[in-house]
Amino acid sequence: MQPSDEILNRSSRPVSVVIATLGSDSLAAVIAQLNAGAAPAEILICIPEAEAPRVAALQSGNVRVVTTPRRGQVAQRAYGLGCTTQPLVLQMDDDILLSPGDFDALMQALDRLGRGNAVAPILCGPDRRCLHAYRDGVRGWLQSLHAFVICGAPWGMKRMGTISPAGVSYGVNDRYCGTDPVPAQWLPGGCVLSHRQDLVRDNFFPFRGKAYSEDLLHSLLRQTRGIRSWVVPASRCLTPPQPALVSWRDFTADFRVRRHVVRMRGGSMLRFQLSFLSAWLKCVAQWVMAWRRQP
Repeated sequence: MQPSDEILNRSSRPVSVVIATLGSDSLAAVIAQLNAGAAPAEILICIPEAEAPRVAALQSGNVRVVTTPRRGQVAQRAYGLGCTTQPLVLQMDDDILLSPGDFDALMQALDRLGRGNAVAPILCGPDRRCLHAYRDGVRGWLQSLHAFVICGAPWGMKRMGTISPAGVSYGVNDRYCGTDPVPAQWLPGGCVLSHRQDLVRDNFFPFRGKAYSEDLLHSLLRQTRGIRSWVVPASRCLTPPQPALVSWRDFTADFRVRRHVVRMRGGSMLRFQLSFLSAWLKCVAQWVMAWRRQP
């Protein structure tokens, strides 16, 4: 699974790929997929020094291990972004799979849009179905009603790509849009391509521990710097199955970050509280059902 020097003899992409990790077992597959077509010029594996031995065997060809002075997804990525050498930079999570064709579609979209833009693919599960589900019929109407009344989001499919006054982000589903890039206020952070000059290189995450919903903060920082965000329906990336149940730790950490986002944007604290109350009730129902199914 290690990339070889032969890869670099192909027509390579003028792209630095930055992956912040603690040594995920999926890294070898991620690298192999990136190098399956025209390989990026460099892939930087950004990892704290104490964890670096876990990925040492991957350093070969266009793959370079960058040891970071600080631990944390945002801090590691920020350090890696400062080490890039190519005109284009792709930030990726360590479990995202991006095929050569989907990589091409991202690069073509950014080339058409030019400087001052960032692009991301449609985020899908292993079955290539979009993770951002929008329902049809009565259930879809109720979903839109909740988003509109409680969260303050636009009605229906107009909410795709937006961040509501309640701090709720809505992804883009290619089932409900055309083939052109879709303007978005929020980009999922797992796979984003931009020009090197347009990078946000700050260690911007203000909390200790895992960087829950850091892509919301990242998206807002892009906006404040005049960088426009787009989702490219012609490109898809695959992410592992999501956990069926949200843990209490995840829920409270997400609450903390989204409250911070609402304050940053001057959003509605009342809408935020109502949206999290409804989310909490949904989680409680799921926890109770899971407990009842236990033998």
